[in-house]
Amino acid sequence: MQPLQKNLQLIQMLRGIACMLVALMHITITFSETCHQPLLGNIFKFGGSGVDIFFVLSGFIITYSNMQYIAKAASAGKFLIKRAIRIFPIYWIIISIFLLLQLLLPSFYRTHFQLTATTIISTYLLLPNHEMINGVSWSLTNELFFYIIFTLAILIPIKKYSLSLLLVFFIVLFLFPLTSFNTSNKNEFTKLLIFPMNIEFLFGISVVLLINYFPKKWCIPCLITGIGLFILSALFFNNGYSRVLMYGFPSFLIILALVKYELTFDIKVNKLFLQLGDASYSIYLFHLPIVVAFYKIMGKLNVTNHLLTVILSLGLFFFICLMGIFIYKKIESPLIKCLNRALV
Repeated sequence: MQPLQKNLQLIQMLRGIACMLVALMHITITFSETCHQPLLGNIFKFGGSGVDIFFVLSGFIITYSNMQYIAKAASAGKFLIKRAIRIFPIYWIIISIFLLLQLLLPSFYRTHFQLTATTIISTYLLLPNHEMINGVSWSLTNELFFYIIFTLAILIPIKKYSLSLLLVFFIVLFLFPLTSFNTSNKNEFTKLLIFPMNIEFLFGISVVLLINYFPKKWCIPCLITGIGLFILSALFFNNGYSRVLMYGFPSFLIILALVKYELTFDIKVNKLFLQLGDASYSIYLFHLPIVVAFYKIMGKLNVTNHLLTVILSLGLFFFICLMGIFIYKKIESPLIKCLNRALV
């Protein structure tokens, strides 16, 4: 296995692009619902595909950056603690703030969240089918499921069996839609297990397995193909199971090409893009309630001029990006470092 550079800058940049796509999608949809007209021709309505990029990236990053754990079953606990530190603390802080705002400003910021012990526990622990205080935490549940699968791979003593089980899981997920199995009456844990987008995590693992055998001369053709397929999918968006093929597979090609290229050549990426990559999780967590609140305020102020609303919307996007960088630097990063020192 090739050694991983200390920081794969192109991959870090792609994380930033993915979170910006999701933010732009939510701005576009909320703008259309509030202003009753498209924002920039709804060009960013496909931005939900940023989640597909995130899932493939997660499969790659978790596998490649934790190869040292795979050979040591005793390190499974350490791996889970590190991942829990990465996911939960900043998530708890941000949703607690939004929940408090809901209690203090019920007429302005109101969701369907019910204050019961069950909903609070399931939401804070990201259990399947938890009630979302904002609309992005469903993907974190899938992320945690992938961590559990990865932990099982660590615990299996003979690693070729781990790879075989992952391959079987991959094939089952691909063939599952061809069966007559009805998921509508199944429990949420079963639905999580057979969720089609799990394939995208496996795409990310495949990048790790293929990278040593992927010729560097194929980097540019593979990258162009991946971007081309991604653009075609954006132009002819179709929701549902097909998004795995429409966005997941092109993301796999893009990431495979970028990783091989950066492992072969020296890369220098603009610092701002690296900062956006660092802050991608914070941006992902806090942007949607900010977007909703922004357009509510704009509605109360009766801002209707189309050009002005577009300018304000673009300003909102840049504010979200800068605020995400601030939250990462001042809260998320110091918190992660402190907890890692204390617990790992």
